[in-house]
Amino acid sequence: MATVKQLKVLDMKRSKGLARLTLARKDRAVNVLDETCFEGLEAALDGLESNPPDLLVIESGMPGCFIAGADVDAIAAIGDADDATRLAERGQSLMRRIEDLPCPSVAVVAGACMGGGLELALACDYLLAVQGGKTRLALPEINIGIHPGFGGCVRLPRKIGWVKACDIILTGRSIDARQAGRMGLADLVCHAEQVESGILHLAGRGKRRPAPVQPWWMRLWPARALFFSMLRNKAMQKLKHLDVESAYPAVPAAIGVLRRVAGLSEGQAYAIEAASLGRLAVTPPCKNLIRVFHLGKALQKQDAVKKGRERAAQIEHSAVYGAGVMGSGIAWVAAKSGRVDMHDVSDASLSRGMQSLARLAGRDAARLQRIRPTLDGSGLQDCDMVIEAVLEDAGVKGALWKQVAGRVPKDTLLLSNTSSLSISDMQKAVSYPGRMAGMHFFNPAPRMPLVEVVAGSKTTRKTLQTVAALAVQWGKYPVLVADRPGFLVNRCLMPFMAAAFALLTPDEGEPQTVLHVDGALKQFGMPMGAFELADRVGLDICRHVGEHLSGELGARQALPDWFGSMVEEDLLGEKSGRGFYLWQQGRRGELNPDLTRLVGVAAPAEKEGDASLADHALPMPSADVVDACLLPMLVEALACLDEKVVDDAAQLDAAMIFGIGFPPFRGGLLHAYAQHDEAWLRERLQRFGLAVPGNLVQLYAG
Repeated sequence: MATVKQLKVLDMKRSKGLARLTLARKDRAVNVLDETCFEGLEAALDGLESNPPDLLVIESGMPGCFIAGADVDAIAAIGDADDATRLAERGQSLMRRIEDLPCPSVAVVAGACMGGGLELALACDYLLAVQGGKTRLALPEINIGIHPGFGGCVRLPRKIGWVKACDIILTGRSIDARQAGRMGLADLVCHAEQVESGILHLAGRGKRRPAPVQPWWMRLWPARALFFSMLRNKAMQKLKHLDVESAYPAVPAAIGVLRRVAGLSEGQAYAIEAASLGRLAVTPPCKNLIRVFHLGKALQKQDAVKKGRERAAQIEHSAVYGAGVMGSGIAWVAAKSGRVDMHDVSDASLSRGMQSLARLAGRDAARLQRIRPTLDGSGLQDCDMVIEAVLEDAGVKGALWKQVAGRVPKDTLLLSNTSSLSISDMQKAVSYPGRMAGMHFFNPAPRMPLVEVVAGSKTTRKTLQTVAALAVQWGKYPVLVADRPGFLVNRCLMPFMAAAFALLTPDEGEPQTVLHVDGALKQFGMPMGAFELADRVGLDICRHVGEHLSGELGARQALPDWFGSMVEEDLLGEKSGRGFYLWQQGRRGELNPDLTRLVGVAAPAEKEGDASLADHALPMPSADVVDACLLPMLVEALACLDEKVVDDAAQLDAAMIFGIGFPPFRGGLLHAYAQHDEAWLRERLQRFGLAVPGNLVQLYAG
């Protein structure tokens, strides 16, 4: 008999040969395969094996969620590889018991079906996917530094073929019900009102028979070897600057498991999968990636979001001012949940903006139809929200708000995408200033997950809560920050860039090259080096932000004089085709040969992070390059904590990861440096001429 604890997890009902196993947690927001759930499922299977029904249906009693996956906290707590292997073996055993039942089994997937939840559904004879916005299926384990361990590496290729299965496992991407049906993952796709007839239709097929290997050429070992060689080369190319085994070991491990299990018996295949997961679960990247997972969830579930959801759900009509790269990107994001009017003063700008949106609309044409371009300012009278993404100039923004504020209802949200200007100053231009806040997106807005929510001096708590909830509604991570110069991310980023630029013309020591500095940063795990980042942002924008922040915060935010000379010569980076690098159609080329004349640096090294600057000079060790750039960022981050620009260290780490791409496998800027002892860190700060922050101890508080 099931215990009271188990009854809270699942419910079994039998009627005329039909057994319905319904999972519904009362102690959690979603169904999770934790110890309690394992015990309940094992007890239920004892009964099903001793007295098999004619048909088993496994479903969820929780709206919007089938099973969200295994218990991530349990994985994080494991410190021994053998314990992790045993956990995987237990999950495999559970799935094999479902698979081996003599009766047909149907998993009714309505809502999130992730990780171990999808592995359970794959163990059933049939997967019925219910159409709806919340139905998403994925094996996202790669994102937390492991791979599927409950049989997913064996069953998914068997179900949908090796090519598609490897893509799903190595990317961790989710698919909706229709996509699952098209690729053969779902055996039937239907609407909620058709579920019962769908179950009967699938049950009529009886037990599933083993499917032949797909594609057929995977049965030929030379073709199989070539496939996995190409798969590995493609995956490694994306991580070519990293020591993959220490940064993202799950990627080569997953490829290795998939390669080894192809053609093996099930018993051997499951043993290989479990042993590999056991090794990965205790690695530092796994622990750090789980930390990042929790950081993201915490931002999306913070109190401000919970309190703002009701009002955010009522925002149906938005206006975005500015049809440039940022404005059009924000319009695309906002159109996820409502109608958007995209305003500009130039028909050419509007045309370019709509063209860029059309390129995003390949998989979501309906969203594009919700965006209306306009030159005449129409539609403001019934707007629920206005976001401006016009020129980063206080006068331009102030004039816009004076024009707009009087034409919209008094409760319309007024939001600025400014990256550094004061929201409090902008509030002086509008009536009812409590409805105004900053909503700072990062470029490109459709892809970058962070949004800074900025509170001006008169911004109401209700406004902040609504904006934070809107960000989550649009799939973003909101961080609430104070209205200080540069807010949080740009304030921390500018000293990093200034320090990198200073390495070209140091006061002491040998000058470094652009390629060496960028290469060292990319080997550390940054998505791009400081010089490539400047090119992509635009050197004119970098100079503008640097001048503003150095005027407010001091010389640590200032860029070198030669940087301004580059701007004056129209070397603006990607947008002008020439900056630190040469650019063509969005692709980075060779170093700009004009750098020698403008900056006075010696001839560049041949490879990033490699070679010497001159015959007599050795390049700075890569670790020193990294610390020379990142320690100023760390000092600024600690200053932001001290000044209460952001609430806590965890949110700051999240902002650095989701805003500028600080390497997730390192767990965050503060977390990464907290792994070193305090004496070492003090010595490094002093070595690079940085004052030791008074709140350095805060780095070790967590």
